[in-house]
Amino acid sequence: MKAAIIVAILVIDFAWIAGTDFEFDVASAAKAAIVTVVLVAVGWFYRVKRPMKRFEVLCTETAVLLMFSTSAAVLSTLMTSTNLPMIDDRLIAFDTAVGFDWLAYVGFVNERPWLGALSSIVYITTLTQVALTVVALGLMSEVVRVQRFVLAVMLGALTCIVISAILPAAGALGTIRPPVEFTMMNNPIVDLEYKQAFFDLRNGLARFISLDEPRGLIAFPSYHGTLSMLIILAFARARFWFWPVLALNIAVILSTPVDGGHHLADIIGGIVVAFIAWWAADKLLDLAGARRVVAEPLS
Repeated sequence: MKAAIIVAILVIDFAWIAGTDFEFDVASAAKAAIVTVVLVAVGWFYRVKRPMKRFEVLCTETAVLLMFSTSAAVLSTLMTSTNLPMIDDRLIAFDTAVGFDWLAYVGFVNERPWLGALSSIVYITTLTQVALTVVALGLMSEVVRVQRFVLAVMLGALTCIVISAILPAAGALGTIRPPVEFTMMNNPIVDLEYKQAFFDLRNGLARFISLDEPRGLIAFPSYHGTLSMLIILAFARARFWFWPVLALNIAVILSTPVDGGHHLADIIGGIVVAFIAWWAADKLLDLAGARRVVAEPLS
């Protein structure tokens, strides 16, 4: 199932690039390809030569996640170029209706340098957390849970990519465009210069895709919100790890308006996507019969 998803994305990527004026830096995919081959080889070793289910699943699922992430990053870039009407006005209206003031929220953080620094630090942990979640659950012999998490990440990413293409948004930062002095008070991870890649793709000014220069292009729903919620759900049964994971990812979610330039509506949308993806992954694994896999004991 996961392999089929990846192949389908690769076919779409190839056909889209071949049929348009986009160019892809093939060399930029070399590192991911090499690491994937190594992981698959190690996974094969632990499946055939020295059977150890948790290590086999750990290597295989990491390889799947890596291949998916690279192909989905290209797809996200391509779909951003569709240039459909943006919906930021409706997202701002939602934020206003629930009493969220982006300028006031970010301004509060900007006035406290220590809080701004903490926000940036936790914001950039998300992708590392995803990788560590696969490793941690694999080492805990949570075989089915690892498989569910990786599939949920894939489903969540695809959902965010499709929605962001149909209902594109620039985010609060890209829409409100506060003075440079305002953003420079904190030096957020995502600034207006970073956001320009989104507009350049929509306007047809950017047509070169390189995995060496990845850009987060999705505003609504917030992919950071989706990943943080999925990580929390993945550790829901891990007694010792759950509370620190929960605290860290609540901090990540709180940092997204500041360091991701998101509307509150983006974050809520991302969290909703996470719950749907987690549920869908569970159902799909049931259909695929993955629950027949029995995790081996740690000893």
